[in-house]
Amino acid sequence: MSLEIKAVKTRAELKKFVRFYTELYKNNQQVAIPLHMDELATLSSKNPAMEHCEMQLFLAIEDGKIVGRIACIVNKHECEKEKQQVGRFGWFDFVDKPEVSEALMATAIDWFQKRNIIKVHGPFGFTDLDRQGMLIEGFEEVSTFATIYNYKYYQQHIESLGFKKQTDWLEYKIFAKGGSFERVQKISDFVAHKYQLNEVKLHSKRDLKRYISKVFQLLNICYQDLYGYVALTEKQMKHYADMFLFLVKLDFLSLIENKDGELIGFGIAMPSFSQATQKAKGKIAPLGWYHLIKAMKKNDTLDLYLLAVLPEYQNKGVNAMIMSKIMNSALKFGIEQAESNIELEDNKKVQQMWRLFEHEQHKRRRCYYKNLVS
Repeated sequence: MSLEIKAVKTRAELKKFVRFYTELYKNNQQVAIPLHMDELATLSSKNPAMEHCEMQLFLAIEDGKIVGRIACIVNKHECEKEKQQVGRFGWFDFVDKPEVSEALMATAIDWFQKRNIIKVHGPFGFTDLDRQGMLIEGFEEVSTFATIYNYKYYQQHIESLGFKKQTDWLEYKIFAKGGSFERVQKISDFVAHKYQLNEVKLHSKRDLKRYISKVFQLLNICYQDLYGYVALTEKQMKHYADMFLFLVKLDFLSLIENKDGELIGFGIAMPSFSQATQKAKGKIAPLGWYHLIKAMKKNDTLDLYLLAVLPEYQNKGVNAMIMSKIMNSALKFGIEQAESNIELEDNKKVQQMWRLFEHEQHKRRRCYYKNLVS
C-alpha cells in the first residue's frame, strides 16, 4: 500500500477535502455535519480572512482513496497579537491509522517551519467563530452545529505526535424549567430597573441589520483577551453575517441597550441543527433547506452560540436579562433544554451563570500545542 500527502490546489480537490469529513462520519449519530457550501466559502478566496492569513490544505491518499486531511493556517493578526510566529492547524481528520496522522502532521510542520513558525496550536479555524477544539469527553453526546465532532482515537494520535494540552473548553447542558427559571426572571427584572437597561425590540431581520456591526464590535471588545481570539475585520463581520443571518430566529436573539441607546450586551441562540445536517449530509440541495427550516420550526433543543457583555457591565446580572429573553422564547416553543457553546475552562464568569439553572457539564474539548524550536 502507498500513502501520499498531496497539497490541495484545485477547486475539485477542495471539494474532496470538504466531503471527506462527511464520508468519514456518515454512519455516526452524534456528528453535526457542516454545510458543504459554508466550508467551501471558508476555505476559499471568498473568505476575507485570506487578506491577512496564509493557508495550505493537504490530503492523505492511500491507494487512490482519501484517508485524511489537514489545514495549515498562519494568521498574521494573531502573530502580531502574540508577538511571535505562531501557526494554526485545523480540519485535522483521519482514519484510525497512526501512519496517516503522522504523515499529515509531518507535512504540516514542514510547511510551518518554512515560514519560520515557532509554535503550532489547534484545532483552530481562522477565527473564534470557526469550529475549534478536539473533543476528548462526551463522545456519546450529540454535537452542536457550531462545534467539531471527532472520534475518540484522535486524542491518542495527536498526543503520540508530541502535542501537549494548551487549554480546555467546556460545554454544558442547561434545563429551562422549575423554580430556577423563576429566579432568573426576578434577577432580570431587578437588573433592568437598577441599571436602566432595555431589551431591544426587533420586528424583522431588516431591523436586525442595523445592529449587526455593533454586535461584532462588541464581540471584539469582550473576547479580545480570550485564548485564541483574533479580532474580526469589517469584511469578516459581513462575511459571517451573510453566512448565518438566514438561520437567525429573532425569538432567540437578545440585544440589551443602556439608557443612552448603546449596545452593552447580546446573546444569540438557534434551534439545534444537528439532526437536520445529518439528514442533509452537508448539502443544501435538494432537501437540505427543508430539513433546516423544519428544525427552525420544531425542535426540542436550543444551541447557545454567542453571549457577550461589555466589561463595565459584567457581574451585574446582565447575563440573566439575556438568558431570560432566550429561555422564555424557548419555553414558548416547547423547548426545555439548551446546549452551551464552548467555554474556556478558566472562564468562571460564564460558568457561574449556569448555576442559576439546572445544568450539567457534559463535554470537554482541548486545544493542543507543539513548539517547533527548542
